[in-house]
Amino acid sequence: MFDSNSLTGPRKQSNSDDNMIPLINIVFLLLIFFMVAGQIRAMPDASLVLPKAELAEIEQETQLQLELLADGQLLLDGVFVSPDELDEQLQQLGNPDTINVALFADEHATAVELDKAMAVLRRHQLQSVLLHSETREGSQP
Repeated sequence: MFDSNSLTGPRKQSNSDDNMIPLINIVFLLLIFFMVAGQIRAMPDASLVLPKAELAEIEQETQLQLELLADGQLLLDGVFVSPDELDEQLQQLGNPDTINVALFADEHATAVELDKAMAVLRRHQLQSVLLHSETREGSQP
């Protein structure tokens, strides 16, 4: 009699580990993609609404992140501070030429509150203060 296995040879038993190799490859490639494409940086408070700007500046790496909330409260690197506490912390940092500050001001914050924060920064004669904003829809940098 004719045996169909004699033409194709012995059959290899399917192993469940063989099915995992393509999945592992895909997960590894996704991991590499997100490591290369992703950015790791401190994000401002989610309730902070940035004002719109016509032009966007090139972003610099910052040493300090200062946030001015709509109610006038200040956050320095995510911690609530008063203007006096901000003044003390800037004094402790030393040379103003080496201090970079990223200032995120809520668009609903008053100019008086922004001026209070800027007055503290001016007293220390900081060379690098970057005020962040969002670009308007349709505007070109």
